[in-house]
Amino acid sequence: MRSAIGSHQLTVSPAPSVRLAVVIPALGIAQIASWGSLYYAFAVLSGPIQVELNIDQPVLFGAFTLALLVSALTAPRTGKAIDRFGGKRILCAGSVIAALALAALGLAINVPMVYVAWILAGLAMPMALYDPAFATLHQLAPDRYRKSVSALTLFGGFASTVFWPITALLNAEIGWRMTLVAFAAVQLFICLPLHALVLPAFPRRALPSEVGEPKGLLTKAADTMPGMRFYLLGGAFAAALFVFGALSVHLLSLLQLGGLTVAQAVMVASVIGPMQVMGRTMELALASRFQPSQVGRFSLALLCIALVLLSMTAGSVAGGFAFAALYGLSNGLLTIVRGTLPADLFPAYPLGGLLGRLARPGLLAMALAPLSYAFMASSGATFAWRAFAMSGLAALALVLLWAATWRHRQLAKPVSTRDSESM
Repeated sequence: MRSAIGSHQLTVSPAPSVRLAVVIPALGIAQIASWGSLYYAFAVLSGPIQVELNIDQPVLFGAFTLALLVSALTAPRTGKAIDRFGGKRILCAGSVIAALALAALGLAINVPMVYVAWILAGLAMPMALYDPAFATLHQLAPDRYRKSVSALTLFGGFASTVFWPITALLNAEIGWRMTLVAFAAVQLFICLPLHALVLPAFPRRALPSEVGEPKGLLTKAADTMPGMRFYLLGGAFAAALFVFGALSVHLLSLLQLGGLTVAQAVMVASVIGPMQVMGRTMELALASRFQPSQVGRFSLALLCIALVLLSMTAGSVAGGFAFAALYGLSNGLLTIVRGTLPADLFPAYPLGGLLGRLARPGLLAMALAPLSYAFMASSGATFAWRAFAMSGLAALALVLLWAATWRHRQLAKPVSTRDSESM
């Protein structure tokens, strides 16, 4: 089989027969565990870590920011490795490095050790989270890729729901150190076997010398990305992820600044997770009717409306619920769009490298967003100005995405019977 890249062609072996009904649950369970232990558990464990190690909050959160920066810097190379060696090997390596990172953090006794542990976590993130899983699905069954991504993200949507209470319970029973060691064991004895034993081996990509291609073609093809449309898309994702990154940390305080009590703010925020899952369910059910570009524009339009609504209904619980519902739908849909739209816009490019390069600006935005918002808050900005700033970034994301997809046209394809049967 040959796949076109630019004016050249690369030779790959035929893809193995794949049962996505087995592969997707395996990847989904691993994604819940990886997101839960590498990302969501920090919100619960940061307090006890800070107290026991006597670390200032900005210093501790700086380590988490460093992890995201490391992830942003290494994501493109990780993407190239996925294209060359297959997602299975990268996911297995990611599970091992994640286990080392979690164990190292559990053993940390000072700030340098904490930072080394989070650097390891930053190396693990682009190897263990969504992007390599998405690329693996595309490698195994490109004709069923969009529905596969939608189904996989349904699992990932439960990561915080599962791991926040589990982390809190384990911390209360065995302490934060043993909790992290337990999560390291989950990586080694659950995630690693799922990746190693359930995922089919990726068909080896032939070397240029083996198929008579010009020397260096694979490297050149992987290093060359599309032009302006690619950068517009990366900018759109980065602006949107800046909003999500800031609000994932500061939403409760923002809602309280708007006039809600702590209990009301927590109740409003609790709606976001289920609405994310609902958005992904909607995308899975309606995938055959809408192009990924249409879903992307819709998700960012929802984000704009949600933030405008928030700014207009300060202190209203009903307004807060409406905001959270639209915000959750937007976040849930955009997670899928980040995996499916690049494959739709740039079908001739290896997806691992494509997702890796698109991940860099988004991860940088997520790393800088909480700190940037904190500076805005410390300046005394009012609730209205904070909501306005977030809505402005959401609008920028929508404009950039619209520009990136303006000229894109794709013929509607009938839903494959194989696709529906395999799912």
